[in-house]
Amino acid sequence: MKRVLVTAAVRQELSALERELADVESLPGEGYLRGTLEGAEVHLTLTGIGAGKARRRVELLLAERRPDLLLAVGFGGGLIGTLRNGDVIIAERVVEAASNGQEPRQLSADEVLLAVAADVSIPRGSVRRGCLLSVPAVVSSAKGKRDLGSRYGADGVDMESFAILAAALDRGVSCIVARAVFDEAALDLPPGLEKIPGPDGRARSMGIVGLLLRRPWAFTRLFSLRSRSVRAADSLAAFVRGLLRSMEGGAEDV
Repeated sequence: MKRVLVTAAVRQELSALERELADVESLPGEGYLRGTLEGAEVHLTLTGIGAGKARRRVELLLAERRPDLLLAVGFGGGLIGTLRNGDVIIAERVVEAASNGQEPRQLSADEVLLAVAADVSIPRGSVRRGCLLSVPAVVSSAKGKRDLGSRYGADGVDMESFAILAAALDRGVSCIVARAVFDEAALDLPPGLEKIPGPDGRARSMGIVGLLLRRPWAFTRLFSLRSRSVRAADSLAAFVRGLLRSMEGGAEDV
């Protein structure tokens, strides 16, 4: 039985996948659930938000769990107009945004794994190969997303993908990076959303209260954002199940 480590920054991103698992066992720490899905032993793990934290936790988890495959999943922002909430981007390359005068760095994914992942279909949304851009902070404005898409030629943006793929490549672990689109390129998000998740990835009541005190008009937006979160999480669960089914059904050499 293949051992698959599935990582996400916060628990909401894995909420739908949790319900897909059978033979579920709770685990301590960031590797919080273990179960089975489509013939694989699946470990759900949280990295926390941000590249540095994600890399440290993934390196530790790879050493402890010794998985056959790492699936780095989560939500991301769309940088091109054709992507919609719930669409899944499979990273054929991941770019780290330039900082402190340094040139951007780029990593490429395994072509064999990409070919298997690209054949997966999901009920609501599309699955497509593309470029993911990793940045140090949440990009909440439509203008910011347009600028990044134009500058880097990327399809989606998040904060942890480059760090996680780099950790997997360093340890020689097969890795697929996938992001479900939470916010389209044209959508402005309320600033401060990154402060809502707590250490366990669940929404912190004080984070929500703080956001509403600073921006009372965001109240109605939070309800629409929840539906976006649910759809993105459902897409990730469908993608992971479809991928594991494809691998179980004939891609044993992957």
